[in-house]
Amino acid sequence: MKDKYETEEYVIDEEKFARNGPLRQDSEFFDDKSYVVHDIIGVKRIEFNKGEDWEITSNSKIVLVLKGVRFTSKERDFLRGVDGMKFIISGYRDGWKSVSEFKRHLKGVM
Repeated sequence: MKDKYETEEYVIDEEKFARNGPLRQDSEFFDDKSYVVHDIIGVKRIEFNKGEDWEITSNSKIVLVLKGVRFTSKERDFLRGVDGMKFIISGYRDGWKSVSEFKRHLKGVM
């Protein structure tokens, strides 16, 4: 008979998760030192007939839409890639709240 304070041991099949891609770490969203929960920021590229936009979400709520028509074709090519997505997320975290701010900082990157 098990003691009521004895814990069971759990096994995680790491190979199962390796096939589906890496898991997110809890430390990405929670700062242990200050006990502050951080917002989860995401970027989604929306493509439609004659253009594209980028939606920035914070905790699954749309907080900013970057209209693709405001960017040049070279800037749009950059924003479509991984570095462009990272650029958008870091810009939002830095407090950029308009397309003109993103365009101004894009000139320094490109």
